[in-house]
Amino acid sequence: MLLFHGGLTAFPSGFLGVDVFFVISGFLITAIVRADLVAGKFSFADFYVRRLWRIQVALLAVIAATLLAAAIFYLPDDFNVYFKSAMQTIGLTSNYYFAKTTTAYAATGSQTLLLLHTWSLSVEWQWYVLMPVTMWLLYRYASPRQTRVVLLLALVAASILAVRQPVMHGDAAYFWFSSRIFQFLFGATLAVLIEGRPKPSNALALNALGLLALALIFAIAMKPGVIADYPNPYAVMLSAACVMVLWMGGNEQSWVSRVLSLAPVVFVGDISYSLYLWHWPIFATWRYLQLPETGGCLLLCFALTFLLGYLSYRFIEQPYRRLRPGFGKSLAVLVVVPLVAMAAVFGVAQKYAFFPGRFGPELAYVNGTLDKYDPPLRRHCLQGRGTNGGNVDPHYLDVCVVGKKDVPVTGLMIGDSYSNQYWNFIGLLSNAAGISVASLATPSCLALPGVTLYNWYSINYQQYRVCEDRTKHYYSIIQSHQFKYVIIGENWVYYDFAAVVNQPGDPQSRELGQARMEAAVRHALDIITATGAVPVVIKGAPVMPPDFEGCFYQHFKLREKTGGTDCTLSSNKNQTEIWYDQLFERLKTRYPSLVLIDPRLVQCSGATCMTTYQGVPIYRDTGHMSDYGSYQLGQRYLQTQPNPFTNSGSTPAAVPSR
Repeated sequence: MLLFHGGLTAFPSGFLGVDVFFVISGFLITAIVRADLVAGKFSFADFYVRRLWRIQVALLAVIAATLLAAAIFYLPDDFNVYFKSAMQTIGLTSNYYFAKTTTAYAATGSQTLLLLHTWSLSVEWQWYVLMPVTMWLLYRYASPRQTRVVLLLALVAASILAVRQPVMHGDAAYFWFSSRIFQFLFGATLAVLIEGRPKPSNALALNALGLLALALIFAIAMKPGVIADYPNPYAVMLSAACVMVLWMGGNEQSWVSRVLSLAPVVFVGDISYSLYLWHWPIFATWRYLQLPETGGCLLLCFALTFLLGYLSYRFIEQPYRRLRPGFGKSLAVLVVVPLVAMAAVFGVAQKYAFFPGRFGPELAYVNGTLDKYDPPLRRHCLQGRGTNGGNVDPHYLDVCVVGKKDVPVTGLMIGDSYSNQYWNFIGLLSNAAGISVASLATPSCLALPGVTLYNWYSINYQQYRVCEDRTKHYYSIIQSHQFKYVIIGENWVYYDFAAVVNQPGDPQSRELGQARMEAAVRHALDIITATGAVPVVIKGAPVMPPDFEGCFYQHFKLREKTGGTDCTLSSNKNQTEIWYDQLFERLKTRYPSLVLIDPRLVQCSGATCMTTYQGVPIYRDTGHMSDYGSYQLGQRYLQTQPNPFTNSGSTPAAVPSR
């Protein structure tokens, strides 16, 4: 796993190390609890005290170190994220926090989160809550045979659930305990099955089987693409192979046992927990600062990992794991007090906007300017908060409104999160025209009737059906209300043509997708114009260059005096953008009332498009425009281009009150 997080391509699926850990943990902890139950000395309080002092002390040391690193290097917004993740980590629920706040475990944006790796410790603690109670109940009320049957059935059911959840719920399932319990059950089932039975013999066939299982683990770790829809069948294969290795390792004379008994392997095993704790923050900080990842730099990171790992093991893990205070005192000292303390520090940091002054007055000006243009309702009107299942709550047609506030709603803006980014832009244009527009959006949703996306990006079809349902309701609202303007805003180039289908099972290709896309836009315009509304399409703005955030913010992180002024963006269009230009021109001929809004007209000049305005970024993340940028481009549009909501037809009809 260290090799994977270090970016070494030899193990593109090295993240599987945590899966191995879950299986081993399921085996060892179950065996310990079962042995204590048989000996009549099991105590829930003693179990949790031992676990707390084994795990939490070193973890708290890492949290203290990462708090210091974040305070020195992490920009205010990222410092905010760090505090939230630290509180969730101390509270043993960071896996669900990261499931909600990351696009995926291996996503580029996740690689600088200082405590991302603690998700597995939270999963481990959730296993500790469930397993002792389950084992105690089985020991008391079930026979050994019934216990084995129950665990085997639970293992099968949990494995089926695990491989289904990513298909149904996407990348978030990677972090869920319900998606990982099968791996603990693999180990736990082995512990119960071999209980009281002789160790495996040293037969040649069994030794070969053990080495084959070990080879399978490495083969899966070296196979690219395994992380897609994970946990998947590879996770089940890996867990089964781990069980075989554990079983064969029980014979001290076996080949597997001899390999695992080598001094270097034993040493790494002894300090493995501390290695796991310290390696990720080192690599995350390095990548956050965008320092070079040359061979020498990676060796330095690995050396620092082993140094801190050994010191942590020697001076933190070993001394404190022997302590045995009472359960209440242990819980207070290792969970409650640190959590309250972190929450208090978070409250102070939040009050002072996470101390932008750490980086000098320039960043304080930038952040203050960005905050000034942040409309609180924009986020509220994106995705689930403005919807009820697949339907749009009619209440939000009155709440999610931009433009002139004291007139009835006469326009509707729909689309993906890139329509939501135009909140301030459309607000300025509609306010100048004396109208108001309801703005609703669904992230990563092509809001066009009659089409869907299949095998697209990281969003599977089951997830994308939410977009389908909401799109149907958008057009139902359009047909049932008397809007004067209906605006469609999309990041058009984001959607892969080959993924565009009318329904799953349709043949897929770029050419077919283009034809379906054009038909879908025409269908949308037919519905809109049939109601008497004016259709408005926002053409795609230039997408933020992938290195912009590093270019603009790097000099702040490194405390350099200058920087962020040469983050240029070419105005050249790719083939997809040119295709959409041609499409919209054809549609303009067929639908004379169609209004096109092109943000490039005010963002681009000559060979470049601006990425900052008066020293402040007009982008807010990997692709979206900042609220400040949306406002400034709207102002420039009003100054240089015709207002699309002025002199475009008869007096707008008000939307009937709801």
